[in-house]
Formats: sequence, structure tokens, C-alpha cells
Amino acid sequence: MSSDFTRLFRNVWHLLSDVPGWSEPPLKLRIRRLIPIMLPIGLILALLGWSFLVRQPQINRVRISYSPLVALNDDINQLNIECSDQRAGELVIEAGEASRMILPSIEAAPEYLQDLRKTVNRYGWLATFKSYEPVSGPTDEETPITFVPAAGKMIPTRENRKPFPSLLELLTHFTASANRIDLTRLAIGVDEKTGPTVEMNFQIASHRTDEKTAQ
Repeated sequence: MSSDFTRLFRNVWHLLSDVPGWSEPPLKLRIRRLIPIMLPIGLILALLGWSFLVRQPQINRVRISYSPLVALNDDINQLNIECSDQRAGELVIEAGEASRMILPSIEAAPEYLQDLRKTVNRYGWLATFKSYEPVSGPTDEETPITFVPAAGKMIPTRENRKPFPSLLELLTHFTASANRIDLTRLAIGVDEKTGPTVEMNFQIASHRTDEKTAQ
């Protein structure tokens, strides 16, 4: 094996260092013949060694150190692809409309119920409404939205000759109200003297106004 390697090295040596017209040129002349060939090869090998042994490890370290920023940039680009500027503007408008459907605070519930009584009266009904403090669960305190529970009782006015059709219109107003109202209970009874009586429980969406939110 070593003899084959020696023979190969000798053949390459003679191939690269032969001097035309000399069968056995001197060693110095052979070296002078090799310099123009070996110098570029040596430079190329040096550059390759520096690239693989020095430069590439530096690039890898920088790439690893900036990988979180690269991942964040990729996420931002993905969001830009999934949500165009036009869609983002539409979402802002939708969020504003949804916010207007919610009471600004829990303390605004009594005033809202007062306005609701006036609305009910326009449909030919007399109403009494009462709100209660919302019961917060252990996880509800982390959400900015709460629901104010309320109860009410309604009877038709003496001028209301069509209580049931007007009641259907009134319940439609509840579902189409500018503020979000969720009916949770509806009971309709008929009294011989007063006519139909409606009892209901419902909840009103409201922004939470506790100390944590205020901060």
C-alpha cells in the first residue's frame, strides 16, 4: 500500500515539475517549476480551510443567536400574509361596533334599565326592572367583559288592546337592541283582572370596572 502511494506521489511530482528538454532537471529547477502551480493551489486550500474551520462556525453562532428574531420576523410576515391592511382596518371597525354594543361600565346598568322601561312603555307595556351585581368566578376577573343580571316584570297598559302582538314586537326589540341583551328566562301568565303578565330574567353585557381594570 505504501509503495503504491509512493509511486503515485512520484508520478505526480514528475508530472508537475518536469522541465521541457531536461530528462533529469535539478531539484531547484523542479521547485521553481512547481511554484506557479502550487501557489494558487495552496491559496485555495488555505481559503477553504479558513472558510470551513473559522468562518462557518462564526456564521453558525450568529445564526443561532439571531434565530429567535428570525422566527419572530417569520411570524410577522405570516400575519401580514393572513391579514391584509384592508382586513385589519375592517377588524378595527368591527371591534369598535362590538364595543358600542356593551355598556361602558356596570354602574351604567340602572340608567340603561330606565331607558329600557321607556322603550317598553312605547310598545304599550308597563315594566319594572332591577339589576343585580354580577357574580364573578375565579377566572372571570381576568376578562374585561362581564354580564349584569337583571329581572323584570311587565303588564300591558289599559290602552294596549293587542298585548300579544305588541309583546312579540317587544321581544324582537330585545334581540335587535343596540346593546347586547341575553334572555335567560321568560314566563307568561294570564290574570283575569290585569290580563297577561310577563316575568323575565336577562343579562346585559358590560365592560368590567373593577380596580384591576382601572389600573
